[in-house]
Amino acid sequence: MKQIIIGTAGHVDHGKTALIKALTGIDTDRLKEEKERGLSIELGFAHLELPSGVLAGIVDVPGHERFLKNMLMGAGSTDVVILVVAADEGVMPQTTEHLDILRLLHVPAGVIAVTKVDLVDEEWLDVVEEDLRQAIAGTFLADAPVIRVSSVTGEGIDRLRAELDRLARAVRERSAVGPFRLPVDRVFTMPGFGTVVTGTVASGRVRVGDTVELLPAGRQTRVRQVQMHGRKVEEAVAGSRAALNLVGVEVEEVERGDTCATPGSLRATHLIDARLQLLPRLERPLADRTRIRLHAGTAEVIGRVSLLDRHELAPGETGLVQFRLESPTAVMRGDPFVIRLYSPMVTLGGGVVLDATPRKHRRFQEDVLAGLRVRESGGPLDLLARAVYDAGDTGTTVPALAAAQHRPVEEVRAEVGTLVEEGVLVALSAQAVVHRERWSALAERLVAVMDAFHQANPLREWMPREELHTRGARAVPGGTFGLMLQRLASEGRVEVQGNGVRRPGHAVSLTPEQEALAARIEARLGVTPFSPPSAAELVATEGPRAREILNALAEMGRVARVTPDLYLLADAIERIKALVSEHIAAHGQITAAAFRDLTGSSRKYAVPILEYLDSIRFTRRVGDERILW
Repeated sequence: MKQIIIGTAGHVDHGKTALIKALTGIDTDRLKEEKERGLSIELGFAHLELPSGVLAGIVDVPGHERFLKNMLMGAGSTDVVILVVAADEGVMPQTTEHLDILRLLHVPAGVIAVTKVDLVDEEWLDVVEEDLRQAIAGTFLADAPVIRVSSVTGEGIDRLRAELDRLARAVRERSAVGPFRLPVDRVFTMPGFGTVVTGTVASGRVRVGDTVELLPAGRQTRVRQVQMHGRKVEEAVAGSRAALNLVGVEVEEVERGDTCATPGSLRATHLIDARLQLLPRLERPLADRTRIRLHAGTAEVIGRVSLLDRHELAPGETGLVQFRLESPTAVMRGDPFVIRLYSPMVTLGGGVVLDATPRKHRRFQEDVLAGLRVRESGGPLDLLARAVYDAGDTGTTVPALAAAQHRPVEEVRAEVGTLVEEGVLVALSAQAVVHRERWSALAERLVAVMDAFHQANPLREWMPREELHTRGARAVPGGTFGLMLQRLASEGRVEVQGNGVRRPGHAVSLTPEQEALAARIEARLGVTPFSPPSAAELVATEGPRAREILNALAEMGRVARVTPDLYLLADAIERIKALVSEHIAAHGQITAAAFRDLTGSSRKYAVPILEYLDSIRFTRRVGDERILW
């Protein structure tokens, strides 16, 4: 069964609640105070099955200006509105303000009910209707039918019901695909069951037994029972009014304005990027840092508005803004909102959320503004590319993109593939991508860091990989940095060997003076190749530069650095490998004592050399013995 939400709007005491009762037989004023005072204070709820079979949940909103925040709470979920105007009073201040709010919240369609027609004559009705037509000119209700009704006599009720049915059939059903979301508009305790929350299901579906998350607190709970219009059901879908009985949640732990959602599908935020339009009828511009009340979904949150693209926003103008909130809330891209001045509580304007979890922006940053314009009007590929760009140097993954956009992984993977083929994105692996602009800048930075290192360290052939990571891409996680090095290597911009990196073609080049010192060191190492003098001894006889020459020879592969103080000629290492291989082939293993006897060295040399052979995976230690790797 198709389900929609019908909402009311209009000035206080214009007969909204009486009209709903005439349509449905349900009195939506449930509070004692409402009965005593004869006006609605809280939201009221009813339901109506229309002739076509569409089931309409009806939200009756209060008309008094003091309860406007409750009206805003109900208007946000409306598919079809009934704008109610009393025949004996005509268009009044709250009529105009409610109409402004409906426009700002992008309510798509509606009908106008002129109530209490039994109290006035025909001539007066014509005057009221003429004034009404002028008030709605240029709005989404400009061509809406005006139906004269009386909740007392029943006049016009059948025609109103038929018009609602026509509009309901034209309403596009909300998607039940994707994560569940229900902005909470009422919380109460049901004896024997516990806490119940109600609201309009904005998207997805919820079933008995589902785990849901309450935001902004982040508390997870389970749905014990689902009701729609007072009946138990197994599930509720987008577009329907629902009551959820939650397990293990005290009534004090959840409040009106919270959101009940699929776990992980939403994040609480203190920052919201948006396109804001001010009402034309305002008397003065909106200044940067103005304190406001943000109404989104069923939440009212106090904060300040930062104007991102101008110094002030004039009445009737639109601008890109960031709301900086004093307490967290949970919204999604595309959600409509309304803002009111903190004090006095005057409606200022409204718009659409562009980014529900942005970073804090400085004003007049062209890169930020460009990104928001993409979020506002870009297609799926544009939005995907921008999401990867906003991920920065680190890039992101296909699953992360799919989760953030609430879309199937395979669908996002296909679009990412298209963007990679077009050169917009760079693939680091089957899952990880980075934006081409980010990658180009990062790659140039890494290459520049390596070039600077080679210039400052001419006797070192390889730059430590970790040093490049720290100096060139500190914010990038180690695993992602490894993928980036692989990508740079595939592009021919770096060479990677173990824990070292270098620019292609870079090699250590010794001056004649340095080569002479290197030759003397190699000669001394060759006198007793398996028990050579230590680095400290070489420094003592050849001078302090012997240390850097030893390191250079190790970089060049002419010697092997066994320990920081022990270096062997590369030829000596190859001879040791041959001796060890022959011994293990004959005996199946080799011990430290056997190695010492084989090479004529002492334990001082045997143990470090054997450990070095283990480190290069030539041998492997098993107990006190070693075998070939």
